[in-house]
Amino acid sequence: MFRNRKRRQRAVLALIIGLGTLLGAYLTSARYFENNIQAAVYDYVITSAPAEVRNQITIVAIDDATITKYDRWPLPRQAYADLLTALKPMAAKVIAFDVGFFDPSDRPQDDQALAAAIRDAGNVILAMQGEGLAEYRDRAQHFPGLKLPLPMFRDAAAGLGAVNVNPEFDSRVREAQLVIKGPDGQPHYALALVASIKHLAGDLSRATIEGDQLLVPAPLGVRNMPINEGGAMRIYYAAPPAPAVEAGQPACQTPGQFCVVSMKDVIEGNIPRNLLQARSIYVGAHTLSAVPDNYPVPNSANEKMWGVEIWANAAQSIFTNRYPVPYQGFLPTVLQVFALLVAGAMLVFRLRLLGFLLALGGLAAYSFVQLALFLFQVEGAIGNGPVHIPSIGYLAPSVFWWVVTLGYLLVEEQLAVARTQSTFGRFVTPSVARTIMDREERGGLHLGGEMRDMTVLFGDIRGFTTMSEGMDAATLMGTLNRYFDGMVGVVNRYEGTVNKYNGDNIMVIWNAPVEVPDHARKAVECAVELQKWIVAERARGGPDVSFGFGINTGAAIAGFLGASGRMEYTVIGDPVNVASRLTSNDIARRDQVACSAETLAQLGDDVVKVDLGAIFVKGRSEPVRCYQIDRIGLSANPNPAPPPEIPVGKAAVAGFH
Repeated sequence: MFRNRKRRQRAVLALIIGLGTLLGAYLTSARYFENNIQAAVYDYVITSAPAEVRNQITIVAIDDATITKYDRWPLPRQAYADLLTALKPMAAKVIAFDVGFFDPSDRPQDDQALAAAIRDAGNVILAMQGEGLAEYRDRAQHFPGLKLPLPMFRDAAAGLGAVNVNPEFDSRVREAQLVIKGPDGQPHYALALVASIKHLAGDLSRATIEGDQLLVPAPLGVRNMPINEGGAMRIYYAAPPAPAVEAGQPACQTPGQFCVVSMKDVIEGNIPRNLLQARSIYVGAHTLSAVPDNYPVPNSANEKMWGVEIWANAAQSIFTNRYPVPYQGFLPTVLQVFALLVAGAMLVFRLRLLGFLLALGGLAAYSFVQLALFLFQVEGAIGNGPVHIPSIGYLAPSVFWWVVTLGYLLVEEQLAVARTQSTFGRFVTPSVARTIMDREERGGLHLGGEMRDMTVLFGDIRGFTTMSEGMDAATLMGTLNRYFDGMVGVVNRYEGTVNKYNGDNIMVIWNAPVEVPDHARKAVECAVELQKWIVAERARGGPDVSFGFGINTGAAIAGFLGASGRMEYTVIGDPVNVASRLTSNDIARRDQVACSAETLAQLGDDVVKVDLGAIFVKGRSEPVRCYQIDRIGLSANPNPAPPPEIPVGKAAVAGFH
């Protein structure tokens, strides 16, 4: 089955898609990309489509101006009592302190004043927090201990809210920790949640957790907030970090940002009533040099957002009833992974690199459509609950599998080319095969040739007719193939190119199509080595076969001959014809190598030869000076023949070219 290349490719393609889908399902189930690629998608979406700031929240900043007013840090508890006194006539909906009142101050009277102000206000939510090494399970963050306000403050407050902040892997804060539990296992809710539900007149005592959602009933509808296994909710940030507060300056003049006013200005009555009335007031450090309670957030760019502002953004998510879910759910995400893997792999399979580029473009287009649908989903001031961030981060690994597919196909094609070249080389000499393929790639494969200086060798079996008469066809073919197979190995060692076989003849050329330095000498050395191999083969019990070799050197035409639909690489010219005629029985006798004077002139001085004289051959009006080569360098003919007793003078017709 898999010997067929197309079937094998389809099987591997199916395997890649299957592996990619299974791995995608596992990574999706494990939320593997939630804290890296998908987190970046979340950051981009939140920055591109922020929630709407609806003027329901004002942040009272504990800033440097307030510290200067009271000339003390930490601020005396009287300062907070003064703030609550100033806010009392403003009729704020709720006042949430992102400030810890966990220990008695050094002024008991200030503690008493603050407790009285909290009780008098009746709408104050105080900060608490879990402490110690936490565990994340059962939709809550479990702490071994809790830090609570002093009993006098706790008894006077309208509620307590947890202020634990959990930066992620890159120090950014993307989640509000909605649910924490202490040693007693009782749930405590986040400052923003407690304050917002009080603002909405909801009932946290009736809150329930169903699946991955925290449900809180409220007059305007149930708030269904998605939470993770650790009880945290992704924040739909409504605004980037607000600029530094400047006491005494006009407040809240920048649209699209939370209203932030100086605590000093509120206490001194400098803030317009409309910026405080019927709002949720969040009190915390902001523009405060002494306490850098700020963090990077998805839309903060190179700035940081103060903790109290993070809680304001979380409250805004609850007010607008819009909560981002990190991805689109397990099954929809896996189906998208599968669809993209199939579509991309098919494009790569059909179009290779172009298909890969088209698949990348398709992924970009699909991501754009997903983002556009998300933007459409979050239109309007009030949402309908959870909104799913496009699972683009979980789709990105599809690119890896496309690369694997492309790589496999390219390797497969390279192997196919190698197999083609190998198969081609069985019918065409490898050097000719490479020439054909190179010219085909360059678009230069056409009929025609070029004049080249070359050396041509012809080999002819002696007594072939008699030998063939005593053999059946199969034995004859086996004998020829046995000898030619061994001879080609010798030819390749000496950089020759087997041009063709013609029955009992073989034709070899040097210096075409590949340049071969010292080609005349290599041809003669090859011929002597061939005779040695043939004699040795006979001695090993091979058939009684002998060859005569004729060699000539000169300028001939080398190129492609035939028709545009069927051509072959060959050489033509007088030097080729002469080489063919030198294989005559009268010149290249049994086990002998004969060459022309033109070839001999290029061999050097280490040649042992027999001068055969000037011989007339067919096709030439002038005689050809011929020589029998008995030795060249250290290589000697094993059966050198004695000089002919009678000068040849004229050779019988021989050759096939």
